[in-house]
Amino acid sequence: MRRCLFAFLLGLLILVPARTQGQSADDLTKLIEQLIELDSNDLSKSVKFRSGLEPSLYAVDADEAQMTVLKDPFTVHGQGKPGAAGWYRVRFTVPERIGKFPMPKNGYTCGVETNVLGAWETYTYVNGKPAGLWSKDGMMMAANQRPTWWMSSAPMPIKPGDDVQVAILAMASPLGRGSPEGYGLRHLRLRFAYSHTAGRAPFYGSVSAPGMGSGLLGVREKLATLKGDELEAFRVKLKDPLARLEAVFKAAETEKLEVLTKAMLDASKDLNDAMKK
Repeated sequence: MRRCLFAFLLGLLILVPARTQGQSADDLTKLIEQLIELDSNDLSKSVKFRSGLEPSLYAVDADEAQMTVLKDPFTVHGQGKPGAAGWYRVRFTVPERIGKFPMPKNGYTCGVETNVLGAWETYTYVNGKPAGLWSKDGMMMAANQRPTWWMSSAPMPIKPGDDVQVAILAMASPLGRGSPEGYGLRHLRLRFAYSHTAGRAPFYGSVSAPGMGSGLLGVREKLATLKGDELEAFRVKLKDPLARLEAVFKAAETEKLEVLTKAMLDASKDLNDAMKK
């Protein structure tokens, strides 16, 4: 499937007339979704949900009797309702593999990434104890962030077999008068962190403002906002950097995380060079 996608993207660059060649932000979204699977696991499919702030469900031993597993974990709730809030909880055993890579038997420093429409607090526990060395008693918080911004509980040292629990309080923002957008889970993944972040973070990059950013997310943002001759010129500059992304997939096949880290770092340099004027 991945090789078919690359063949499709390169086919567009080679075969389509110059004024219409290149790819779209949607193409980049599909590619990013595949790349994310290389070094992280989706946790959203088994997340439980309950609307309402009280009774609070932040504690490690909170009663989940009134919670349900959503058919679509990314369903939006509480549009236009003052005080709209809800709880998400997920519990899992640290697996033998994360993405394409075996989890070291002695463990590795990882992180649980979250993103929520609105405002949110994340409480993380490992074997019943608050986790995340930079958190406050296992709690982190954020509000009104772009979907491409991921809050992580890293550094969180874990090993296969460890019990991890995550509780998320999601709230519409503003809370007092309500939000027409409501609140909803947008991202929930377990991923490798520690030294791997040195390559991973610049590879995905970020969106700093409309039409501006770095890494793959910045590339997608520019593809979505540029128009006319500027867009066509940008697509031409992307041809080689995108073709070389195949090296990132090949690096994952080695099952050596440090090889993937280097491949991502090298690719980020190519992508960021393409975005320079």
